[in-house]
Amino acid sequence: MGEQAFIEANKNKSVAELALLLSKKTEFNSAFILAQINGLQKAKNKLPEFYDNPNIIYPVKLSMEQCSSEKTGIYKSSLLRHSGLDPESSIIDLAGGFGIDSFYFAKQFKQVTYIEQNKELFDVVKRNFNNLKVDNIDLVNSTAEDLLQTTNKKVDVVYIDPSRRNENQRVFKLDECTPNIIELTPAIFKLANKILVKTAPLLDIKQSLKDLINVTKVWVVSVDNECKEVLYLMENGITIEPEINTINLTKINQVFNFDYQQESDANSNYSAPLKFLYEPNSSILKAGAFNSICGKYKLIKLAPNTHLYTSEKLIENFPGRSFKVEQVTPYSPKDFKKLGITKANVSSRNFEDNPEQIKKKLKLKDGGETYLFATTDLNNKPILITTIKT
Repeated sequence: MGEQAFIEANKNKSVAELALLLSKKTEFNSAFILAQINGLQKAKNKLPEFYDNPNIIYPVKLSMEQCSSEKTGIYKSSLLRHSGLDPESSIIDLAGGFGIDSFYFAKQFKQVTYIEQNKELFDVVKRNFNNLKVDNIDLVNSTAEDLLQTTNKKVDVVYIDPSRRNENQRVFKLDECTPNIIELTPAIFKLANKILVKTAPLLDIKQSLKDLINVTKVWVVSVDNECKEVLYLMENGITIEPEINTINLTKINQVFNFDYQQESDANSNYSAPLKFLYEPNSSILKAGAFNSICGKYKLIKLAPNTHLYTSEKLIENFPGRSFKVEQVTPYSPKDFKKLGITKANVSSRNFEDNPEQIKKKLKLKDGGETYLFATTDLNNKPILITTIKT
């Protein structure tokens, strides 16, 4: 059995299990095989167009983890179209990685330049683009810094997805990433009047807005309620209060827009749980639209630091999850036992215990049609809200 046959036969098996098996098969390139199987398993949901192409070569695990998904790659292309770029536009992807964003930019725009400093990753992407028959991407094996020093090519937008400087380091600020977009901004603005920056959700949005200049729009992007990335559009010479766009890419996309001045000016009212309960999607929570959302949807918060909302009448098309309140009880196993609930989907917000601890204390199994919210009320008391989905 050759390597490709081995990969096909074992592509659904545990990578850890296969690593042990391959340690005894010295005739195989085990590192390559494990990277391909890990890549296939990740790509099945993350990159279905790549997964369906048998000629795709996958990079090492870290590159697969850090690359955009197909959904977010397509979304970024569409938002650039809505930000003033036409099909004749040109883009430089300054830290191309596995090339997913470049690939989807190339479907929308006339010319893309992909830059990647890692030679091994660069060669993988070059081979993949050839197999995918992409003919409007120029590939350059270079650092972002060297490219900016050696080119004066004008383009419509520069896109940059800086990565962690140290693979084992958790990154919280832009100046801990490479390329350093803060230092490179003046040089980039000589090539383009627009810069689109992608960061991981871990980075604080307000700190990033302090670090960057001329930010006009921010997009906080989730896929099926999991926050995936934050995007910043910088426009040379424009200084305004940036618009914050939250988007949850799901069966019916959920969109909510605001700005931080509006959030600062907004007031919230507070109440015990009423007939309906609402949990904003992860993009809204990440963006910090805790009070703005009350005004738009006429909602009442449970408490200042409890980002759950309530109303007497059901709010249609809420950008998050909506529930009908069944019971409100103190956080007491004795009181909860009287409800006769043995299975529930448990969430905790502004609460002393996490869901696993709650399930253990209440002797609950996971799942079912009941949704249990453990939270803190206006009087700082721990409560349990038993609900069903609307």
